[in-house]
Amino acid sequence: MSGEPGPGSSKDAWRRWIREQRQPVSAASTVAVVAGLREFIGAFDEGSTAVAGAPVPSGANLILFYRAMANELSLDGLADAVGWQRFAVTRTPPDGPLTLHPAIGAMEQHRYGFPQPTADAFELQPRHISLALVPGVAFDRHGTRLGHGVGYYDELLARLPEDCPRVGVACRDIVFDQLLSEPHDVPMTHLATEDGVIVIGA
Repeated sequence: MSGEPGPGSSKDAWRRWIREQRQPVSAASTVAVVAGLREFIGAFDEGSTAVAGAPVPSGANLILFYRAMANELSLDGLADAVGWQRFAVTRTPPDGPLTLHPAIGAMEQHRYGFPQPTADAFELQPRHISLALVPGVAFDRHGTRLGHGVGYYDELLARLPEDCPRVGVACRDIVFDQLLSEPHDVPMTHLATEDGVIVIGA
């Protein structure tokens, strides 16, 4: 992508530009990112004191991930490989913050076209999440995440355990040197791209 906004540009300017420039995620990119995440989760499950150079909790409970919107990198193949029972997903209620639910069970279509748990799905608590795989419109190399502007995900991430790794998932073409960061933004601890999973600041 070329002609990107400057570092001081507004989040809305970045969103508009990225949406104009983005191409569909290729199968090769999806395979590469999923492979890197499988390796990362394998190390995480072994209770390593350092995954990709950063401390993580020993062992894993549930992994928060997402069902992809158009032009987002799908992680369904990761769930197929690791087991859907390991994962939790969000539901957007009629009002209030996002809720957490098992990735298995009855689903309905979200207004943006992806599957989400039905209203009667069992509700999980933030303490049940040990690792978060986070979507975004874009990320920067400092861990800043650019979302869709609603604030749902930042509010949810702020409720997760303090030691829960937050892995931004993206193709490398939407990882930039610097995006505008605001006080309410919850930074990522890692980034997962076609190049593998890296620690922010390493």
